[in-house]
Amino acid sequence: MIEIGQENDNTSEEFTIPQILESFKWFDRVYKREQIDAAIKLKDEITPHLLNILENVLADPEKYAENPDRHDYIYAVMLLGHFKETKAHQVVVDLFSLPGDLTEKLFGEIKTAYLAGILLNTCGGSLDLIKSMILDRNANAFCRISACDAMAYAVLLGYVSRTSVIAFFGTLFTGKEADKMSDFWGLLAAIIHNLYPKELMGIIKQAYDDNLIAPGLIHYSEFETTLEMGQEKCLETLKNDMERDCWDDIHAVMSSWVCFNPSRRKPSLPIPLNTDDHTPVYSRPLSSQPIKCKKKDKKKDKKKKLKRKQIRASKKKNRR
Repeated sequence: MIEIGQENDNTSEEFTIPQILESFKWFDRVYKREQIDAAIKLKDEITPHLLNILENVLADPEKYAENPDRHDYIYAVMLLGHFKETKAHQVVVDLFSLPGDLTEKLFGEIKTAYLAGILLNTCGGSLDLIKSMILDRNANAFCRISACDAMAYAVLLGYVSRTSVIAFFGTLFTGKEADKMSDFWGLLAAIIHNLYPKELMGIIKQAYDDNLIAPGLIHYSEFETTLEMGQEKCLETLKNDMERDCWDDIHAVMSSWVCFNPSRRKPSLPIPLNTDDHTPVYSRPLSSQPIKCKKKDKKKDKKKKLKRKQIRASKKKNRR
């Protein structure tokens, strides 16, 4: 794991754990870089406090969902994912399995952009809870898809065989796993595509015939092209995706969020104002798209477009 902020040791020493936690508590449009460095240095000492923050949210999620300026649990879930803290796995799964629109209100686009990495980083090699999350029809469909991404990446880490994951994914096209109009099957099909879909081509074809997969997410012809590419190249692309989603540099991830960079925000509606002093309100939903600083190859561009489709579909679903 990359240790962040080693060059700022003197700055990090200035913060106590209570000071770090207090700085995380409320959203004020300022990214807490120095406090994160301090938290990383005090990893063992601060981890129980971060776990407690998430447990408090789980105990009363509606309370936190109704207060969009509460941000300590956002820092907590990202830091625990960065720490690869296995003690966080159960509460992370429970939080992102909350029913209805709670996960959207609490975590915004974290559920589509970073959840796969958080799940994989905290699972400790065991996929049982991730699998149960995928099977939980009451959980948000996009959280379940991020769990499917985590399972696919687990193949590359040797936690599970590709054949067993493919076989499991093949059982999820009965039409009963989600609402009829859900993008669940199309997004799952895209993950299968990246795992090399040879064994499931019959199931995929039937899913298109049953209108479970929207061609706008991924076309059947792409599966045929992938078969010609071969399994090795397919998994190489999946590895590139995993390296992007399972991040080490927490600063590169969080500091680029639009909520910390309001000048990059392009609202389609007027920015809401506080009723007391008429200042702009900047809080969730988070826009967590990373800054584009390098050219991507065509395969990465394709995956990035699919990820954007997933996020757009998530937003569209929550507007219904």
